[in-house]
Amino acid sequence: MDPATVNSEIVTPVIANPQAAVPMATAPNPALADLQDIIHPDPIGAWPWAIGYWLVLALVIALITLLVIWLRKRARDFAPKKAAKQLLNQLDKQAPSYVSDVNSLLKRTAMSYISREAIASLDGEAWATWLDSYLPAPKRQRIGHLLAKRHQPTPLTLAEANELHELAKAWLASKATLSAPESNLVQAKGYVQASGDAQAKSQAPIQPADTKLPEAQC
Repeated sequence: MDPATVNSEIVTPVIANPQAAVPMATAPNPALADLQDIIHPDPIGAWPWAIGYWLVLALVIALITLLVIWLRKRARDFAPKKAAKQLLNQLDKQAPSYVSDVNSLLKRTAMSYISREAIASLDGEAWATWLDSYLPAPKRQRIGHLLAKRHQPTPLTLAEANELHELAKAWLASKATLSAPESNLVQAKGYVQASGDAQAKSQAPIQPADTKLPEAQC
């Protein structure tokens, strides 16, 4: 038998019946006809916020508001002292009136925080004691001695003027809240007791009132 004839007989049935190799489609299942596709939930968005986020936001706003109010109040409280520091640096240490100028500057600054009636009457040891109460402990007991020299004809030495400048600068740099001194000075056993704050009280010896002129008040 011719090989070509054999190949044609083998291939011909396959070509003549192409549907024989295609599987038949199955009929749809009636039980699945009523089923719907799976519906996924919408993704969770950032809005609206939960109540916890609103509470945190309100707390943050309140804290920022309080901080701004505190900073503004602090700036107002230290404004007179800041201006006084600038004036102190402008004073001439070698001028005969340097001690009086420093004393006047300290009193005007104190009157910016306390009533004039409470400060203007302070002088001598009472004034020095009140100033000392707002100075660091190592710097106390010196400013009164230097301020008392404003009534003497001899001006301060350069060393004394520098010391007075540093003491006044330290007093102006104090962060303590100024409070009015005690209205009465208690005199006993040759001492005058005065207090400038509620934390500490110090004593200073009384200067004989009949041996010198009353000190001028600014």
